[in-house]
Amino acid sequence: MGCESADIASKAQLQVIRTRIFDVALKIVEFHDPSKVTPTTVSSISGKKVQVVYNHDLSKAAYKASKSATKGDESLPESSAYGQISPLLVGPLALFTLPAVSPAHLAAALCVLCPSPPAFPAPSKKKNPGYHDAIAQGGLQKLMLVGGRIEDKVFDLDGVKWVGGIDGGLDGLRAQLVHMLQTAGLGLTTTLEGASKSLWLTMESRRSMLEEEQNGPKEGEKKEEAA
Repeated sequence: MGCESADIASKAQLQVIRTRIFDVALKIVEFHDPSKVTPTTVSSISGKKVQVVYNHDLSKAAYKASKSATKGDESLPESSAYGQISPLLVGPLALFTLPAVSPAHLAAALCVLCPSPPAFPAPSKKKNPGYHDAIAQGGLQKLMLVGGRIEDKVFDLDGVKWVGGIDGGLDGLRAQLVHMLQTAGLGLTTTLEGASKSLWLTMESRRSMLEEEQNGPKEGEKKEEAA
């Protein structure tokens, strides 16, 4: 677990990007499917006709796929990750990327880049005096978290903070999910058992009433009527 954590930390990156190029890259990632590209017949050096599939990210097929998906004024479906995040691609942008989903590392990044106590407090001056330097603070104040893309899903500011606030990371989230499913199953079982018991008591009471009507009054009741 420690090696995995160190590996994620070493591969975390914060970089300023070209907004236009990033916009095109997002289109290619979502709308270009390399497996659906048809082969093209070309001539080899020897003059022989061969079929080749050009399906890389800089191919004509990728260009056409990204263009056709956003062609005209037609709106993208609500499920489109690009459609959700494209309104945020305005002005200078910086990306913080992790090689894998790690709420703990995301929380640490939020504490530094976008502190919001008490959930994500900034590092103390005692532990990290350089963080509170005037130059560092001047740069950090220019940063504003606008959203995130996690597991092909787009999250707003609150969504990113929710992921960063998951206790125990993904293992903790799985444990919460298992507990929720177990609790729901137990509640459903109890409800079904209660309904079946109530039905049985109702049917049993009705059966007893019918038997009494068929057998007539009991001996004690007959004596009272005779008297």
